[in-house]
Amino acid sequence: MTSPTPPEGASGDLADQARPLAAGPRHDLGRLADIRVPDSAAAADAERLACAESSPMLYGHALRSYFYAALLAARDGMRYDQELLYVGCVLHDIGLTPRFADPIRPFEHVSADTCAELVERHGWALPRRYRLHRAVVLHMAPTLPPAEDTEVLLLEAGVACDVTGARSREVSARAIDELLTRYPRAGFKREFTQLLRSEAARKPLTHAALLLQGLEERIAEAPFAG
Repeated sequence: MTSPTPPEGASGDLADQARPLAAGPRHDLGRLADIRVPDSAAAADAERLACAESSPMLYGHALRSYFYAALLAARDGMRYDQELLYVGCVLHDIGLTPRFADPIRPFEHVSADTCAELVERHGWALPRRYRLHRAVVLHMAPTLPPAEDTEVLLLEAGVACDVTGARSREVSARAIDELLTRYPRAGFKREFTQLLRSEAARKPLTHAALLLQGLEERIAEAPFAG
């Protein structure tokens, strides 16, 4: 499966929506579970946008996904583009928020376009924007080949760890406790399943629809409360 090339220039609508929201104050995320978030301008803009537009449930999921991805990368000895992974994790579900929801396009494509447009304003070169775009699109792919880009594999791993508990036994209990204290799940299983059901009902040919049945079961069985 391939992802479309992100637009050379911002399309207008998504960029115009994101710009004023990303200009607000940023939370001091600091260090958690021995992982520190990037402190670049692009990372700050991404986090502010996610915080402004996401529900507490979806915002917490976005941040937890990054920390799980980084913790799994450390366990596996993987080197990666930290800023790219952070921006992708923080905004991978922005297409599920009311302001960015699209009636036709899959949410992961909307999220990927939003990411690409945001980092273009920070001067990222096209190949790096493409890697970010691809990582966000492919987090909804049924499978990923091991030869994929590192950031593609890590973003999917971090998201899957939080959504279904995949590889959660490879993360220390202390780190998980610290992460869930900082970013509570806030009814994640129920609310996230409802978001996916809504996406699938409106767009029956998307990956959200195709994966929903098995994914619902795995979400319910994840080894986390709520």
